[in-house]
Amino acid sequence: MNKNILIIDDDRDLRDFLQQALSAAGFQVETCDRGAIGLRKLLTEDFQLVLIDINMPEISGPNICRALRKHDNTRNLPVVMITATFHSPEQIAEAKQDYGADDFLLKPFTGTDLQHLLERVFSPDETAEDTTQQIQHLSDYTVPLQLQQLYREKATGLLHLQRGDAKKIIYIKEGYPVFTRSNVLSECLGRMLVKEGVITQVDCDQSVEKSKESGRLQGTALIEMGLLTPQEVQAALVRQVTNKLLSTFAWRSGTYQFVPGKDFKKNITRIKLTPAALIMQGIDQYWIPKQLDDFLYPFSEDYLKQSSNPQYRFQDIELSKRGEAIFKTCLGTKTLDRILQQHPLARREVQKVLAALMISEMLERSTIPEKGVIDDLSEGAGTEIIDEKLRHKILDGYKRIMDSDYFEALGLGRQCGPGEARKAYYRLAKEYHPDRFLGSGLSSEMSSKVKEMFQYITQAYTILSDPDTCSDYLDELVAGPRKSIDINQVIEAETSYQEGRALLKVRRFSAAAKALQRSIELSPQESEYMTFFAWALFKSAPEKPDAQNQALEVLLASREINPSFDLTHLYLGYVYQSQAKERQAEKSFEMAVKANPNGTEALRELRLMNLRREQAPQSKGMFNKFMKKKD
Repeated sequence: MNKNILIIDDDRDLRDFLQQALSAAGFQVETCDRGAIGLRKLLTEDFQLVLIDINMPEISGPNICRALRKHDNTRNLPVVMITATFHSPEQIAEAKQDYGADDFLLKPFTGTDLQHLLERVFSPDETAEDTTQQIQHLSDYTVPLQLQQLYREKATGLLHLQRGDAKKIIYIKEGYPVFTRSNVLSECLGRMLVKEGVITQVDCDQSVEKSKESGRLQGTALIEMGLLTPQEVQAALVRQVTNKLLSTFAWRSGTYQFVPGKDFKKNITRIKLTPAALIMQGIDQYWIPKQLDDFLYPFSEDYLKQSSNPQYRFQDIELSKRGEAIFKTCLGTKTLDRILQQHPLARREVQKVLAALMISEMLERSTIPEKGVIDDLSEGAGTEIIDEKLRHKILDGYKRIMDSDYFEALGLGRQCGPGEARKAYYRLAKEYHPDRFLGSGLSSEMSSKVKEMFQYITQAYTILSDPDTCSDYLDELVAGPRKSIDINQVIEAETSYQEGRALLKVRRFSAAAKALQRSIELSPQESEYMTFFAWALFKSAPEKPDAQNQALEVLLASREINPSFDLTHLYLGYVYQSQAKERQAEKSFEMAVKANPNGTEALRELRLMNLRREQAPQSKGMFNKFMKKKD
């Protein structure tokens, strides 16, 4: 479809809804929270539609529309005004005449209303929701190039790959590969462990039989047999889904097709590598010399430099020491061929690094050398976050950045120059790049905060790095401060959450439930709030069916938001046990162990359930024997 849409609205929730809905329909979507920024983008960039809130601070929606109609390149741009003010056809017709808008989207509206709007603005073939790619043929470089394209587009859906009888499906979420399914028998867990020498073939066969008898996962059977610890099983599962994907880098024939979508299996063992890291590992393990030579040859005389786009430059790629050194020397002053000549004894390794960096767009190419090279800003490790500090780091950063103007967000004075803005931005971009938080088990709300911070500091840099827009922004600050984002609600929600956790520890369950319910009211999509609220509710009245059912409902909703949180599965298991639903309880405990191999409570419950299962036939046999003697 390749149609670009801009949304200008100071309501963050509405921006997020529109962005998700339009992205799911196949459009490329950008958003702005201020009219001045949106107007500049429309006058300098290429968009096929803009949606503008009618009541905007600084520059109102009607004034933006009137300004667009005065410029040749935006005079015919479709403009849709978002409003709850107009409802009658007469009012809408009059407003269209006054403002120059093409259409109106009236609040409140549904997804169906949005689809009808798109059908009115674009021709039917441009708004068709089926954006499935045609089945295409694989080439030597298809898999890494396709992964990078999906990352660039922030796509969500299923990438189908087939070579002969072998079929694989890669689950993609917002551009990140998260899971891989395969029908290749040698890639099953047991066979992989046998190949690695972790277990014997006899062990593998016994675990398969045990798994079939109990209906449990093979990994659980291996744990019960004492062959592997929960941590070893979890690590093996991660290796398995990752290797299923990486092995496709060896496919140089076959077909592929991407099917966009939003919903797919959630309780999965997630791939923990970024697209760039997968590209690096896949090329390193599976690309043959001829592939490397053929891929790099056309760019031999191009000068390589680090990407100017932080979205790509600061991807987490996990380079070797040599790879890091090579990346730092790519400043636009050396050609690709010159870089290879400097490493004659490690030519193949350097080729792999350069190919991965170029495909992942961490390196840009130019036909002329760079002049006036600025010192490299990529040195120094990014801020790594350990689990117990994750929430506080994100919330502290969110509060500081989102409650600040652009100068404060980048930590700059108001007389800063473009060079200072660039250095400050690159430091923050590296710290808050979404790749840095991959595999941290963030809920959807926390992930959104990270993305919002990254978008905000990018927007701040865009304005402050240009002297003209920086001067305009200063004028706006003096004339009237930017509408600040209210962070109080976020902080109050976290305070209630911490209060509820403290009350849980001292077993004041009713009071804990009340505090945690408040945190949910303030932040309804935070899965941890939901999980602990459900547990407090259940523990306050564990024998009451109403409390059980309500707790179960909240836990299931929390699991949908964040299926990787082990306590959600653990508490689900306990609630199912209270309802005598042993099979569901067992499955939940299995998922808790899978999510957190160090969780001893779930493992203990599984062992107790298995012990009861093994003792049941013995008890029955003894009873029958006793009855025979009695007769």
